[in-house]
Amino acid sequence: MQQVLCPQCGAPVKFTSTASVMAVCGACRSTLLKDAESVKRIGETADVLEDYSPLCLGAAGQFEGKRFDLIGRIQMRFEDGFWNEWYLWFDDGSDGWLSDASGQYAITRRRKVKSTQGMPAFADISPGDELKLDGQRFSASDVRTCRAGGAQGELPFVPGDGWEARVADYRSIDAFLTLDFSDGPEPELYIGKAFDLAGMQAATLRSNEQVEETAGRFRGQIKALDCPNCGAPISFVAAMATQVVCPSCTATVDCAGDTAQVIAKAQKLKTIKTTLALGATAKIDGAAFTLIGLMKCADPDPEEPSDWIEYLLFNPVKGFIWLVETDEGWERVQVCDTWPSRNNATSVRWRNKLYQKLYDYTSRVELALGAFNWRVKVGDSTQITDYKAGNLKLTSELGPAELGWSASGPVAPAQLAEWFGNPELAKQKAMPRASTPGGYRKWAWFATIAMGFLNLGNIFNGRLLPIVIGLAFLWLPASLADKMSAKDD
Repeated sequence: MQQVLCPQCGAPVKFTSTASVMAVCGACRSTLLKDAESVKRIGETADVLEDYSPLCLGAAGQFEGKRFDLIGRIQMRFEDGFWNEWYLWFDDGSDGWLSDASGQYAITRRRKVKSTQGMPAFADISPGDELKLDGQRFSASDVRTCRAGGAQGELPFVPGDGWEARVADYRSIDAFLTLDFSDGPEPELYIGKAFDLAGMQAATLRSNEQVEETAGRFRGQIKALDCPNCGAPISFVAAMATQVVCPSCTATVDCAGDTAQVIAKAQKLKTIKTTLALGATAKIDGAAFTLIGLMKCADPDPEEPSDWIEYLLFNPVKGFIWLVETDEGWERVQVCDTWPSRNNATSVRWRNKLYQKLYDYTSRVELALGAFNWRVKVGDSTQITDYKAGNLKLTSELGPAELGWSASGPVAPAQLAEWFGNPELAKQKAMPRASTPGGYRKWAWFATIAMGFLNLGNIFNGRLLPIVIGLAFLWLPASLADKMSAKDD
């Protein structure tokens, strides 16, 4: 470790890693460049926005049996939000990165490859594309062009003015792969795994009190926010630091900078009645969650239109969960830390369970209120594919820049009432135990139609008895199978 004095203010600045070429002075924000003989000031780095991440400089942990320390951070910003990349220094003298994005974590380390031949060009990568490496199939999960929005501590490179990163992330179960095109058309390869913060030393993480004190603001700024459009207080915006939709006037306010700015003018508020209100609190799995945002979504299918409400809840330690309210009941939804593996064209396997494909549909945002960890916009559309195993469901969500997976299960009204401490919620309609009642009977209908076409001659000639017998042998087993399926669920 090397320690120097900041040329600007005289405060001590550490260089822990031999690979570090720059450091940010914690006192005056000066950017210090290190070369073989000296350290010089080359400018000033923007401050990072303190979010609800429990990570901090100096935190330590273990990965694949090796101890590491968090010695730097670069905050990556894109059109719809931001995430943190923490620079790691391992005890064996190697380095790596810890990605920290809305409660999802992954550690990757640079891997040298003999040749990048066969690797796709950045412009040719789309979410969902497959890449095979060392016999393992990866799916593109995130394709972004982003920029550095602020930095702390040490970094192995200098993100200069106008610097942009072009990265494509891939997932395979718990494996994480990044192709970094920031330095040119030939990508740098980083590979690692999804990371559980349980692997961090608890004493080195920020406490709940520390997180609550600083989240959603720059150091020294007031935490509270009034809507810049109408002046109404938005007390829960501190729960997230990206965007808030004012519940009073529906103006969309960007909170990812040092000042709050209106990025979309208020529209006429649609009449919407929701079961749960913004700011409501729930105790789930022993942790206190706050309802910080809600969206009304719809499937615009003209033949079978439907709509539902999605509620975003947040806890500083546990992260995010969703509660989804449909006309059939309630579901609890959690983003998958590990991804399912493809079994065949119509099924996937996750956590030793086989999930069968249900259906494809579109989810379109009709209305959004509250705070979100991305810049949600009315009209945003996502392609959805649902898979079912008993009463559990896996969902693939494909958008223009990312692919994600989530897992969900039904929530009984009594459970909902207990979480929110509201007995009235127990009167809500219960979620059916089977997600697709009548699944076997649906196929029986198709078979009935086919049988009708094949027996048109018999029908016109009045020979109906064989057809009636055939329908009985078709529908009785189908009905029995549906009942047995519901019982199993």
